[in-house]
Amino acid sequence: MWGGVQPDLPMIHDSEKKKSMCSVMEVCHLGTGRWEQKPTTGNPPMIGVTGYAAAAIGNVIFYFGGYCNHDSCYHNILCSFNVDTFNWKELSPSTSRHGPMMKSHCDMIAIKVSGEDYLVVIGGYGPSFLYNTPKHPGAQYSGEGLVFNRQRCNEINYYKLSTGQWILLTVTGDRPPPMDEFTLTSINNSSAILFGGDTTDGLSNNVYILNFTDTSVNCLKLSNPGGSVQWPKGRRAHSSVLITTSSGPHLLVVGGVGAYDCVIFDISNKSWKQLFNIPDIVTNRREHSLSVWSVTPTTNWIIVFGGMRDYLTISDIAVIELRYTSDNDWSTSVIPLDQYQEKLQERRREWEASQPVQPENRREIDRLRRVLQERERELQEERREKEQVRNRLQQQLQGIEQQLQQAQQQGQERERQAREREQDLQRQLKEYQERERQLKRQIEGGQQ
Repeated sequence: MWGGVQPDLPMIHDSEKKKSMCSVMEVCHLGTGRWEQKPTTGNPPMIGVTGYAAAAIGNVIFYFGGYCNHDSCYHNILCSFNVDTFNWKELSPSTSRHGPMMKSHCDMIAIKVSGEDYLVVIGGYGPSFLYNTPKHPGAQYSGEGLVFNRQRCNEINYYKLSTGQWILLTVTGDRPPPMDEFTLTSINNSSAILFGGDTTDGLSNNVYILNFTDTSVNCLKLSNPGGSVQWPKGRRAHSSVLITTSSGPHLLVVGGVGAYDCVIFDISNKSWKQLFNIPDIVTNRREHSLSVWSVTPTTNWIIVFGGMRDYLTISDIAVIELRYTSDNDWSTSVIPLDQYQEKLQERRREWEASQPVQPENRREIDRLRRVLQERERELQEERREKEQVRNRLQQQLQGIEQQLQQAQQQGQERERQAREREQDLQRQLKEYQERERQLKRQIEGGQQ
């Protein structure tokens, strides 16, 4: 995690404190919920530190545009960050002479068409053309309902990575109006889905399916048909991720301004469903981030971080478990961070146990079962032999103990007899000595 609105971020163009804050990447260890700051190298885009757009290709994250956190300082800088080397690189400088409008709250995705990697930047909010890039042919700009010298746009730009060039596209179909704070989410390498956002007509709940070629984009608008059809409220500053299931791709939407809920859109069937069992502390937020991790083909963990609630910046993290059930439905819950590893292993064991066994695997399983049964018989025989040896040794030990007891008793008897014999001899000695004294007295008396 990098940048974003922070309470102590300096509201100036450049300073040592701002440089220090922008030169670190925040890394969260999900198993413990502990955050760690890691230093980066290169030149981070301090001028687009909030309201930027980001997209990833492999091990590289791309950052476009953003707000400098002071005055009317918006930018169209494009940078890359390598997650292996933690190094920043500027790809396209911020300039009012060419490229997309200098703006924030646009969105960006990565696509691959005709073997080439592109970044696609759509919409956004920024200064009027007195301080900005020239208008793009076919694009629309609107400052209605905004503060002085601000405007929204519906520009659609490519950045071709192999040449380092910004490219204007041919736009066909239902081009979205000027908007900001919407979400743009890739469906596959050459298509995407756009939902919600802030427009001149208020908060949008329209869906746009975008299909890209190397020179053009076709836009298909899906609006609320009304009636009994379930359709979400309009919103802005929400977050979205793509969920892939056996029935096709789905768009998961969490929170935002205008609707603090969690809804999912079946892209193939063009239908919405509201998800429940998710606490308000997760959904009641805006300008937050979502990341998806496919734990198993039917279980996804949605990592929700940060954002704002009641005009206060928050930094808590939550993990939503989204499970696709056998009856084409969804179940939801929140995974406590202290149960992260335990739940991860549990879900993977459940998935492995539910998988059908292929014939070649069945034969191997049968072979292993026979081996195990034979080994069990051998172990039982070893246990019987060991039991017999133990019993023999126990009997021998008991015999030896009896012999020792008998010998001890015999020794005690001999010792008693010896004591009695000694006492008898001592008595006889005393009697002899007494007779000797008497005889001596008689002899002495006769002489007198």
